[in-house]
Order: sequence, then C-alpha cells, then structure tokens
Amino acid sequence: MLALVVLQLPAYSPGISPRVSVARTVSPLASLQRITRAEALKSSAAALFSLAASPAMARELTPNEQREQLQALIAKRGGLDPERRGNFNEKALFSEDFYFKYGLRPSPDEVREKLKDQELPFAPVQRRYTGYQKYAPRIKDGVEAYTGTLRAAIRDESWPAVLAELEKGSKGQGDAVKAVSPSASRSAGRAYGLFANTVLQSENDSATTTANLLARHLINEYYFCLDDIATAATKKDAAAAKDAWRVGKEYINAYLALVNQAIPSKVGDKFPLVDASV
Repeated sequence: MLALVVLQLPAYSPGISPRVSVARTVSPLASLQRITRAEALKSSAAALFSLAASPAMARELTPNEQREQLQALIAKRGGLDPERRGNFNEKALFSEDFYFKYGLRPSPDEVREKLKDQELPFAPVQRRYTGYQKYAPRIKDGVEAYTGTLRAAIRDESWPAVLAELEKGSKGQGDAVKAVSPSASRSAGRAYGLFANTVLQSENDSATTTANLLARHLINEYYFCLDDIATAATKKDAAAAKDAWRVGKEYINAYLALVNQAIPSKVGDKFPLVDASV
C-alpha cells in the first residue's frame, strides 16, 4: 500500500517537475479515473495537494480514500472544465499547462504565494536576454492594449470596438480572402508563452518545468477571459465585460510577477504590473 505524503511545493530546479506518464495521451478526467495506478499516485499526489493543504503527518490511505481526496480537491479548485477547455485541453492557447497535467486551476493569488520564495528553474542569462529582446515588445504592446484601448472601449460600452480589440485573426485563402492579424491583446498571449519558455526552461530540461506549467496556466486563463469579454460584448453586458476584464488583469499580473523573477538587470527592465481599473 502506498503512503501519501502531503508536501509543500518544492523549490524549482531543472528536471524535477512531477510527471504523469498518461498526461499527454488522456484527459485530466481519464487520469483521475485511473488514479489508483501506482505511477500516477507517486508522481501527481504531492503536486496536487501542495496547492491546497498544509503540512501533515503521512499516513497510509486506501485506494478509495486516495481517489476521494483527489476528487474533493479538484472539485474545490473548480473542477474539471471540458466545456471550456475541451477533453484534452485542446481549446486552450497552450494545451500542456498545470491544469491539463494535474486537473487543478490555482488562482493568481495562489500561484504568486507559492512562487514567492521558490527558486526558479535555471536558464542561462544569454538565453533569457535573447528571449527578452525578441518578445518584450509584444508583451508590452499587449499589456498596453489591454489596459488602454480595450479597457476604454469596455468603459465606454463601445461594443464594436471591444470586439475589434479581441480579434483572434485568421489565415488568408488565396486572393479571395485576405489574412486578418490578431489584435495586440490576443497576439500577446502567444508572446507570453514563448517568453516563459526562454526564462523558465533550460534547453537541457527533458520536461516542461512546473514553473512554466504554472505560467501557461495563467496565460490560458487570461486568454479565456478575453473570450468572456467578447461574449459579454455580443450581449452588450457591461457588468460581465468589466468583471471578465478584472479577472484577466489578475492573471496578467500573476504572470508578469512570475517572469519578473527571472529578469535581472543584465536581461532587461522588469515589466510593470497593471494597476488600472475599469
């Protein structure tokens, strides 16, 4: 019988992020249904429980108790979300994130708290500098659009302008249909993830680090907030649009605070957090 130990989130270092061998081929729900397998228990239990539970004495649990505790924790953290994310997280901007691997959706405050005093994975300064030079302009443009033109359009209840600020973009089809570029707020989401890859991963890491999985989770939730704003705009629901914008702001700030930890002066200036309101 396996002993389940409740642990704090470990300090990050290359190659130590927990792995679930079935995560790339099945959905979180399928992983949960097979949670009695020894490999799944060993690799995911600590990461799942560390975000919600305080340290406790280890004791042996039956397979049913282990399954029930994991189900209760996932329900407490918002449950699985196939309608929004798809059965394989295929609707998310980045399909492999913390939610897909562990079935949990930590809030921005939880991510910030857990990462506050943690050592991030090592990435060479030159790698971080190169990534900063490449992606920082798009990141800054995205934040400025979110806090500037998008926020103003929501505040003024200018719904066509809101929808224009949330354009996802589309590919062209020969001479008949011209390509449409994504808006700055949408384009920034991809830049956020690509930059996280350069500062929260080393080229020598064999798996996606836990810090990077959390960064992708924050980015995905931000991107879904853009969808929520668009839905509210089509309904001309100002209250819902403002609420979704505020939630998106929290995910942006949590992401910026995370990557700022990997930006020393040799890499560049840290990104200022969003303090605007709507």
